[in-house]
Amino acid sequence: MNQIQTESNAEILHVEDNPLNDTALFDELAQLAAHQIGLRIPDDAHDRFVGMLRERAAHLGYASLKDYQILLAGQQATEEWEELVRIFTCSETFFFRDHGQIDLLRLHLLPELIAQHCNDKTLRLWSAGCASGEEVYSLAMLVDMLLPKRDGWNILILGTDIDSKAIARAQQGRYGQWSFRMVPSELQQRYFKLEGKEWILDERIRSMVTFRISNLVGEPFPDSASGLHDMDMILCRNVFIYFNTTAVHAVAAKFAATLREEGYLLTAHTELIGHPLRELESRLFVEGVVYQRISCQHLVASPVSPPSLGVAAVAWRAAPVVRPSVSIATKVPVQTTPPVPPALTPVALTDEVLLKEARAHAHLGEFDLAGLICRKALVVNPLAAAPYFLLAQLAQIKGDFNLAKECLNKAIYLDSRFVAAYLELAALCERADDMPQAQTLRRAALGIVRSMPNYEMIEQYEMTAGALTQWLEQWACEATESTSKSDPKKLKS
Repeated sequence: MNQIQTESNAEILHVEDNPLNDTALFDELAQLAAHQIGLRIPDDAHDRFVGMLRERAAHLGYASLKDYQILLAGQQATEEWEELVRIFTCSETFFFRDHGQIDLLRLHLLPELIAQHCNDKTLRLWSAGCASGEEVYSLAMLVDMLLPKRDGWNILILGTDIDSKAIARAQQGRYGQWSFRMVPSELQQRYFKLEGKEWILDERIRSMVTFRISNLVGEPFPDSASGLHDMDMILCRNVFIYFNTTAVHAVAAKFAATLREEGYLLTAHTELIGHPLRELESRLFVEGVVYQRISCQHLVASPVSPPSLGVAAVAWRAAPVVRPSVSIATKVPVQTTPPVPPALTPVALTDEVLLKEARAHAHLGEFDLAGLICRKALVVNPLAAAPYFLLAQLAQIKGDFNLAKECLNKAIYLDSRFVAAYLELAALCERADDMPQAQTLRRAALGIVRSMPNYEMIEQYEMTAGALTQWLEQWACEATESTSKSDPKKLKS
């Protein structure tokens, strides 16, 4: 480890006190972080990033950030980059975290994949950025529920993360009660055994999962040697939010190439907003939006690249989806008897009925028609907020994020307690690096759900108010800690 002489220390520290040199050094370090691990440093995280680097440099005995920079640029810096990722990013996770995506996996995607592979009996699933393992083990439990008899099946469920310590924890399969805050007790009892204060995962499920360390930015894939190829599904949640644009494009393209044709990529809501990818197309389900690898035949046949992809948190609760009736688009036959007055019509075209039609069309990928019916619903009831929420989701899919924000603002104006609209607008602000506004919107959502009965459902997220309150309170705690680290004065104010 470098030890710098005292006289040199004074000179170097004096140079680093110069704001211009500080700025230049920060830019160099930020570029280095982007190159090595794809890390994006938002403007509001500048002080936190610099403070973290100074703390690490001091901890390792370096007298200046410049010397620490030399370490980071070297060939032996892998463990140090792991440590920086561990400090800077949030690895908070728990079992069955996103109810919308869990239902999407359980009801649609996994049954579809299992049916597709009923002959070759091969299934390949990858949780990229799995942290301490809760997500990838949730995936294994879903497979166990859907395919309890797996004799003859060759199933790969892979969990990877850049953090070796997180991978080590995941391999142990031991968790505290906090990891089960969204898990029904009967499910917890089915797959875990309590030992002291820890819950131990059933060895049958633990053995279904393979773990390894992986740097998504630096590691080449697809790669037959590492097993990262021909995946049926890749889950990568809350990872892209830390990447700069270059890293997002590169990693998403590698994911697309690693999927088999018509395989699926699932991310957290809004993570791929505004990133055009010709190899992937969005599919809209009732529970959410996913990306699917386009077949080579389709790519050759279509000379036009798909629009910029948008991930929308379309997690509304709806009736079973059926193809919409043709009553809206067909002429009414000649009546042989006096028509029933509108007030007595069995199924009047209310805004709720029209919204259900719009959702069904959206589910089928008929986005333009879904938007048209949403606007019909607003003609019927100009004060309805829900059609604006769906219009915002459709706008995001088309890459029109200004329109999405406009629609969400209208939804909030018409319904000041529309929790999902606040959270979706917060996500859009966050992606635009407007963190103060994103935090304001999330705090507003937290205030609303705190005032609701714990059992009341937030239909857009298929989650109770009590559960959403827990999630938002955890976020608020982490946001406060982040603020206090970057600027203690802000915490006091």
